[in-house]
Amino acid sequence: MAIERADVLRLVDAAFPDSAIVLTLGGTAREMLAVAGRKPNHIISLDAMGQTVSLALGLALGLEAERPNEKLVVIEGDGALIMGLSVMSTVGHLKPRNLVVFLLDNNVYLATGGQPTASSDMDMVAVAEACGWATGRDVRTADELAAAVAWAGSADGPVFIRVHIGVAQLKTNYFLEDPAVLAEDFRRWLKAAQ
Repeated sequence: MAIERADVLRLVDAAFPDSAIVLTLGGTAREMLAVAGRKPNHIISLDAMGQTVSLALGLALGLEAERPNEKLVVIEGDGALIMGLSVMSTVGHLKPRNLVVFLLDNNVYLATGGQPTASSDMDMVAVAEACGWATGRDVRTADELAAAVAWAGSADGPVFIRVHIGVAQLKTNYFLEDPAVLAEDFRRWLKAAQ
C-alpha cells in the first residue's frame, strides 16, 4: 500500500511542531491545512512552482547562525523540484546544516491533470548526494518514513528525503489567501520565536 501525502504531512507536522516549514503550492499546501490547520510557522510558496527549495535555502542560511539547533523543513513535490533542479547544486555548495527537504514523489504533475514527471527515471537521492548534500534517504514504506523523520531531526544537513507516495488527494477547500498576509504572519512568528 502506497504512502499517502496526507500521512506524510501529519507526521512531519507532528515531528517538527516548532520548526519553520516551507510548503510547496497546490494540493500539498491545501492538505497540510486540512490535516494540521493554519499555523504561523508554515509558509506556503503560492504560485511559485520550482522555487520552494530556493526560498527555503535563503531562510535556512539566515536562520542557521541564530538557531543552530533548529531545523528548517521543506515539503516539495517531484514536478516542482524538477522545474527548479539547479537549486540542488546551490544547496550542496552552500551546505546549510539545518535544512531538511522532504520530496513527496508521486511521479506526476498532479495539479495539472496527472501528466508524468521524469522522476521515475531519476535517482533523486543520488542527485542530491552528487550535488554535495550531506545525506539522503529513499523512503517507500510507513516504517521507513517514521525512521527517516526521526533521523532527520538530528542529522546534520542538508538532508534530502525522497518519499514515494500515491496519487490520492484529500478533498479540501480551495485555498485563497494573500501571499503578503502569509509572509507577514510567518515573519511575526520568526521574530517572536527569537
